[in-house]
Amino acid sequence: MKKTFFLLTISLLLTSWLNSQQLALDEVVRRAAQSVEESLPQGTKVAILNFTSPSETFSDHVIDELTGVLVTGRKITIVDRRNLALITQEMNLQMSGDVSDESAQAIGRMLGAQSIVSGNMTNMGAFYRIRIRVINVETAAIQTQVSLDLRNDSQVSFLLSGSPANTPSPASSETVVGISANEVTMPLTEGTMVPGNNLTEKFTWLDRNADSHNTYILVVNANETIAPYVFNYSGAINITVALRGDVQNRTIRLRTNGTMFAINPNVTLVLENNITLMGHSGNTGVIIYVNGGSLKMRSGSTITGNVRTNGDGSGVYLGGDHSGGNFEMTGGTISNNITSGRGGGVFVCDYKTFNFSGGAITGNTASRGGAVHLDSNYPGGTLNMTGGVISGNSASDRGGGVNVESGNFTMRGGTITANTAKEYGGGVYVSGTFNKTGGTITGYNTDQANGNAVKDETGSTLARRGHAVFRNENQRKETTASTSVNLSSNDSGRWD
Repeated sequence: MKKTFFLLTISLLLTSWLNSQQLALDEVVRRAAQSVEESLPQGTKVAILNFTSPSETFSDHVIDELTGVLVTGRKITIVDRRNLALITQEMNLQMSGDVSDESAQAIGRMLGAQSIVSGNMTNMGAFYRIRIRVINVETAAIQTQVSLDLRNDSQVSFLLSGSPANTPSPASSETVVGISANEVTMPLTEGTMVPGNNLTEKFTWLDRNADSHNTYILVVNANETIAPYVFNYSGAINITVALRGDVQNRTIRLRTNGTMFAINPNVTLVLENNITLMGHSGNTGVIIYVNGGSLKMRSGSTITGNVRTNGDGSGVYLGGDHSGGNFEMTGGTISNNITSGRGGGVFVCDYKTFNFSGGAITGNTASRGGAVHLDSNYPGGTLNMTGGVISGNSASDRGGGVNVESGNFTMRGGTITANTAKEYGGGVYVSGTFNKTGGTITGYNTDQANGNAVKDETGSTLARRGHAVFRNENQRKETTASTSVNLSSNDSGRWD
């Protein structure tokens, strides 16, 4: 008996020690980036080539996060990957798998890199092993290689398959598989390059020179702090301004409280590659106010970090008295914006339309509509969702993902998952018009790890509140509404 107890104790201690060596994904990325930085001289030009894993979503996440940490560290220079798809296509390579050292060298030279970073993931049973290595483009010498054990937690499981870790997925059509932001890669906008040493000078040039039916390119060459700016060119029509970073991600911050960018009628602002718009805590305005103009958000752009102390909307606000004023999102990320009002990520009202087909709206917080709020002013706003992901948002009242107070929400694709509300509608709350003919809205009763949920202040799950969707007591969905499940506010019968 004593021997059995001793062996059991040793086994428990060994299991505990092994678990302590396994790291969360963010820590794996941080340590990998540190290893890369320590192995290379200051200013080395580095291309992050590929990361091999069972999931494209997971691989893209690792590449994006690793890029972000290395860019923030500023010890090395990350070269632009925009031409990578063309290069690999020309060389007839598949970047989803391993790439030979010879091919990696050739790609590195074509990208203008001195060193190349690549990595892979191996399933070790109870955990995963992540290997990151750096090779010299000219000599093919391995400059460093690091192996780290990754904990198989809910975040990793979600990125790999959308299923909770170590829990078999339900054998039904409700299972969520392969969640992806479905970003649409689009060519960079072509037009007149705006001169100037910084954004202030470039804005001044636009104010003086922008004319009808022209497209202008604003390239940001360094992180900048600016005063609020209004895209308004009186007397001119049909002006497009594309804003992007140069060879690496550039961050624009507000110097004062208020709205960073207002887009007035007859102007379209396009957020493109390598650009981050960063708000700040205690702000009194939204990052972008679409006031009759149009906003287009593409892959490689981010709107983040705005904490608004009063008013509706924190990331993007579509409103105003002007006609027009639409928002098209095919890629990019709206994340970690907070407001005490409604619409943490996007606020839509006054006949305005938000067309969402790719990218991610994640980690935003509001009283209603953590990610998106369709307001009741006039007939309200419109959300057309055909792709993309709404995840990890929260509402202190209702509509953790989307709150349809009025207006119209049409869902034909995309995924709404892992959002929470404290009263009703963990994923979606509906009092306006709602039609779902595609896409997936997860529910806690199907997926307790990643499903949308309604939980009170203590974190206790509340029954009959519409974890996935809530319209009323009869029309509520507690389980996952998969792509094959259609829902409509015009339905007369029960949903669950």
